[in-house]
Amino acid sequence: MPSSLEFTRTFRLALLVALLSVLAGCTVAVPPPPRVEPTPPAPRIALSEVLAAVAKAPARRELPADLTPSLATTAEDIGFDNEKCEAGPTADSVEACVFGDRASAVDVVLYGDSHAGMWLPALTQIADRRHWRLWFYGKPGCPAVAMTIWNQPEQRVFDECSRFRDFVERQITTVRPELVIVTNESFSQKRDNGRLITPGEWTDGLTRTLRTVGRSAADVVVLGNTPVLDESAPECLAAHQTNISRCFTTRKAATARTWNEADEAAARKTGSGYISVLPWLCTAMCSPVIGNVTVYRNRFHLTGTYARMVNGVLEDELLKRFPSNAVP
Repeated sequence: MPSSLEFTRTFRLALLVALLSVLAGCTVAVPPPPRVEPTPPAPRIALSEVLAAVAKAPARRELPADLTPSLATTAEDIGFDNEKCEAGPTADSVEACVFGDRASAVDVVLYGDSHAGMWLPALTQIADRRHWRLWFYGKPGCPAVAMTIWNQPEQRVFDECSRFRDFVERQITTVRPELVIVTNESFSQKRDNGRLITPGEWTDGLTRTLRTVGRSAADVVVLGNTPVLDESAPECLAAHQTNISRCFTTRKAATARTWNEADEAAARKTGSGYISVLPWLCTAMCSPVIGNVTVYRNRFHLTGTYARMVNGVLEDELLKRFPSNAVP
């Protein structure tokens, strides 16, 4: 028969194991790293160089001989394993893909629809440099705005989207990140009755989302929407290789029905940061080619290559809000 001392030690050990089990259930386990093709780090280009290249772009007429990515590969230049890392059309949850320093004490969450994935190639570069642990939660067609969204391809209420937002908000509550970056495609989004969302409704829905995630995050930043081209870049450029000005879109037309002002208003209401990406893409004219880089892979999304190229200017903007010494 065990002594009272042995019994006490056994009891304490069992109690400790039980306590650790409870605590483990209250944390989000870091999943295995996503499989990615090894690529060299992208250059960190200064804002002045980016703006100079954007300013020169409308003067170009012929397609560069060294265009990157090529027209044959532009449409597939996503920059990450979207089939693994994004929630599918019928999914209401996803195992987060985690990038950067997986042992870091600095947790950053990237959250939104397909535009969140669009910026992932830039943010993985930043996370590697800054030693952030970057959690990615994205679901195409499902913006992070607190309202019922209309599933346009299937012409029905997008219930999975509402459940996905609930899921991500629970994950953020558990992770309690130092920073949440929210970014969405607002162009022609529709709500539960199939009608276009107004700027005021978008502001209200995004405000509710930012307040919810802000209760669990030390800071929140909204990354503004990209301009929308009149035509899909690879198809238009293939048809007009000696006069690519046929593929330009005026900034006024490219930003119509993209609710950047609504995004900024929601950020202002909640004390969140806001980053406009328009200067990195357009002057009075938006070109699908800047320098020798194909900027868009369709009408709505940047190529992974261009997103990586502007990682430095995005980092600088984030550090204005979230400096490198923000976390001890």
